[in-house]
Amino acid sequence: MYLWVFPNRDYAVGAISGVVASCAALGLSHPIEAVKVRMQTAQHLEPGAASTSLGRLAGLLRRPYYGVGPHLVQHMLLNSVRFGSYQAAQGYLQRRAGERRLWLSEIFGAGAFSGFCVAALLHPLFVVKTHQQVNRLSTPQAAKRLWHGEGPKGLFRTFFAGFARFPLALGVFFASYEAMKRSSSLWPFDRLGSEVAAVQLRNSVYGAVAGVFCWTSVFPLDVVQSRVMSEAAYGADRKYTGVVACARELYRVEGLKAFVRGYSAVLMRAGPVNAVLFPAVDFLKPVVDKGLPS
Repeated sequence: MYLWVFPNRDYAVGAISGVVASCAALGLSHPIEAVKVRMQTAQHLEPGAASTSLGRLAGLLRRPYYGVGPHLVQHMLLNSVRFGSYQAAQGYLQRRAGERRLWLSEIFGAGAFSGFCVAALLHPLFVVKTHQQVNRLSTPQAAKRLWHGEGPKGLFRTFFAGFARFPLALGVFFASYEAMKRSSSLWPFDRLGSEVAAVQLRNSVYGAVAGVFCWTSVFPLDVVQSRVMSEAAYGADRKYTGVVACARELYRVEGLKAFVRGYSAVLMRAGPVNAVLFPAVDFLKPVVDKGLPS
């Protein structure tokens, strides 16, 4: 154990960089994340439901950082595990590859490994955060309702679906970012300013695009998970008993459009957030690596 906290030093470099960078990205992500979840879980089954949903979203905009506390904890833990496990897997693969640059398939594999770690370790945080945002509860209230209503199962709604969602999403996330960085010779604006500014601008654009690719690859599954996680019924009273049952019901009642609800909010969120997150992590990794004991 490195410093009695991290599995190894590579993990520590990625984890610490991800935690610090996530604090900067959270200011952009939280209001849009809350809107996205509300849009995904809105019910449009009655004539007045759409206006009701718009009214709720307007109320949310008056309190854009409602529930930011658990989101901050989740974001810091997420990026600690996401970038830490990715850095550890990448370091392991690079040591095996020697001087050869890693293939993009290996980068995808390191990202998928990161996704497995996120799915295995952090799932209850996603459930509580989603349940809180949709039902306007405090974090303790959301956790208490889920626990009292269903026991441990309440905190692990859609758990196994996460092992399909996160490995795919993070594989796409890291591989697409690396692929764009390797094609940087196609970037047309390098001569418009200093080299450092050009690299930061380039990586910001690549991070934004990688974030959009990441969310697009798994968005329908994210919609279904949000519906199941947020349902304010417990045990035998639940409408959605699982991911497959929820997907069938959504398609039967609302059609294919149900699986893209909230996608516009994802585009507004994923671009700016990852335009900050990726360059910040790239900047911080050598600083953290230099500052940590060998």
